[in-house]
Amino acid sequence: MLSNGRWKPDQVASLDAESFRVLRHLRDPLSNGFFSGRGLVVGYVQSGKTANYTAVAARAVDAGYRLIIVLSGIHDSLRNQTQARLERELVGLSEESWEAPGWTLLTGRDADFAPTDAAILQRGGAFLAVIKKNTHVLAKLIEFLQAAGALVEDLPALVIDDEADQASINTRGNRDPAISDEEDASDKASAPSPTNRLIRTILRLLPRVSYVAYTATPFANIFINPQALDSEAGEDLFPRDFALQLPRPDGYTGTEELFGVAAQGRDMLRPVLEDDVQRLRTTGRRRSAGLIVGPAENLIPTSLSDAFLTFCVAGAVRELRPGLAGQPHTMLVHVSSRTADQARIAGALKDQRDIWQGALQQGQSLDGLFRGIIRSHLAGVELPADESDIIARACRVMGGLEILELNSVAGENLEYDLHPGRHLVAVGGNRLSRGLTLEGLTVSYFLRTTNMVDTLLQMARWYGFRTGYEDLVRVWTTDGIAQWFTELALVEQSLRDSLRSLARAGRRPDEMAIRLRAHSGLLLTARNKSGLSTEVRDSWSGEHPQTVMLPLGNPDRLADNWVLTERLISSIGGGRQIAGGWLLQDAPPEIICDYLRLYRTHDDVIAFRGQELADWISERAGTGELVNWSVFVAGSREGAEIKIGGLLTGVVTRSRTSSESIGILIDPRHEGVDLPGGPDAYRRRNGNYDAESMRAARPPTEGLLIVYPLDPSPLGIGEIDAVIAVALSLPRTSDGASTSIVNRGVADG
Repeated sequence: MLSNGRWKPDQVASLDAESFRVLRHLRDPLSNGFFSGRGLVVGYVQSGKTANYTAVAARAVDAGYRLIIVLSGIHDSLRNQTQARLERELVGLSEESWEAPGWTLLTGRDADFAPTDAAILQRGGAFLAVIKKNTHVLAKLIEFLQAAGALVEDLPALVIDDEADQASINTRGNRDPAISDEEDASDKASAPSPTNRLIRTILRLLPRVSYVAYTATPFANIFINPQALDSEAGEDLFPRDFALQLPRPDGYTGTEELFGVAAQGRDMLRPVLEDDVQRLRTTGRRRSAGLIVGPAENLIPTSLSDAFLTFCVAGAVRELRPGLAGQPHTMLVHVSSRTADQARIAGALKDQRDIWQGALQQGQSLDGLFRGIIRSHLAGVELPADESDIIARACRVMGGLEILELNSVAGENLEYDLHPGRHLVAVGGNRLSRGLTLEGLTVSYFLRTTNMVDTLLQMARWYGFRTGYEDLVRVWTTDGIAQWFTELALVEQSLRDSLRSLARAGRRPDEMAIRLRAHSGLLLTARNKSGLSTEVRDSWSGEHPQTVMLPLGNPDRLADNWVLTERLISSIGGGRQIAGGWLLQDAPPEIICDYLRLYRTHDDVIAFRGQELADWISERAGTGELVNWSVFVAGSREGAEIKIGGLLTGVVTRSRTSSESIGILIDPRHEGVDLPGGPDAYRRRNGNYDAESMRAARPPTEGLLIVYPLDPSPLGIGEIDAVIAVALSLPRTSDGASTSIVNRGVADG
């Protein structure tokens, strides 16, 4: 791994440690007797999950597992990509050597599983099968295992379910094992959904098996009923043995970098206006007769034109940067799930490219067009050559780039291995929404809408590693979608914090309810995947609610919040200056509750509901919890100085991620300002602050209100000293184990 230059020593060390951590939770393949394990590994979208399960498979074979089955998505493109990668990185095949001592391949790069003589399992060594989650293919595997009979008893099996929240989840019912076959023969509707039933059947046919689900969006997986049992397929896929959260990889670009605190000043998002959305969703298309330099009438809207041209310039910059020349370079266009729409948009992009190329061939110049793109969409990017040289190379990139339709109708594929140095625009829908890696992705044009968190996360193919070109990443999307992703950062963080707490407590998933806050209209997963999840009364135990949306268009509300905050600070009095702001202590809960009830939010606020928070705090105070409060007024040494409640501080900088949203507000270190040892006592090994550990360490009697006086200038607000945003850091309270948010309904243990 080190020799190919793609992996750094610390990344290899992390992969080594994390794959061993997963291995330790698998059943011992050398133990006597039959076993059937169930586990879950949660990574990040486009973050190296495949590398982890490849390493786990290698370790498992070394430990004694002999049959490795990888269930790899529902599309041929992902299955083939996974097969090729496992042949290269697990089995050891290469262009120079197609021999694989110690391995028997049951599937190939261009062919999914096909029936073969089960006697092949008498061979020594390990077996690999990469299986598409298709009912016909899974049925063939079942026939093979049934024909093998007792041979599988000597083959400890590891089944890895990649993208395990897709297709694998039971969306129907279970047949009652207590009812006889004769009584239940007519009740077909109660059977599990087909793919889920077949996967469970495969596990039943393997007497010594560990099943590990891999996904970045495990909402559906943790909502599986732990007690679910079907008379034929057996137990469901709930990860009863373990649920592990992989660490966030260094150099990873995710929700936090795009929509959180780390997004401040990164200049990644570009708005797509509603008029452009409507143009792309109309069915007509007319080719302009004349050659023009700007976007052709009725071909592509200005926002898509800008994104396309930005991609060409990004390609020129990449070609001149060390280590990036000859590497894949991709643009994502995800507007609709309909193949007809994808064909129309791909055709319009090709027409527009041809028009620009025709203009160049007839002696027209595109310099002004590209110069405007560089200054408006790539401002601040360090160019590796003169602007004129970049523009000339961008024209060449445009002339040579390919525009592909990735859907079941067009049948086109990325083929990075065959054509590594291409610049390509991938136009698609569902095939782009999950698993498939878009290598060298710089520019995304994303209009696809959904109100399901797991689907929205999986569609975000711009997440991943962007080493050497982080500054070139741009995402064109609508204001509403950007707002959803801001909220998604909070939902995602809540889940990951819960999984880490589970691991720290040394408890199995079936011994502890995993809790998730259901913000706004976003569903965590499709309703037919939700299993036992139920909405219950709110608790904010161990959470950090914050104002990610502000009434920036309402000067009266902003002014009221300023006056309200001055009154709060003055009423508490005292305070001491510490690094990063002012800390006021020993405030009673009544003052905090009054403040939260009067604080004026945006009409569509979703993540911070002051009245409900105040009611909950008051209820907790009645039980002896949250009776002692600190208030921290955050400040910045770089910001303009203001006086608020008699305290002199510098305003904090936040910028808009959408028209009314500022993204994640809280700076993680601020959640530890009132704890013994301060925030520095809660650093992770990589130096980052561990806010979840800070909340876990907070006594249940103590709460923290954080006030952020925001610089109004970057927010486009005038005539006010500061825009007041607020957040809470809350301890784990006694109601947090069984109430709160979304609960799977299992016993607390």
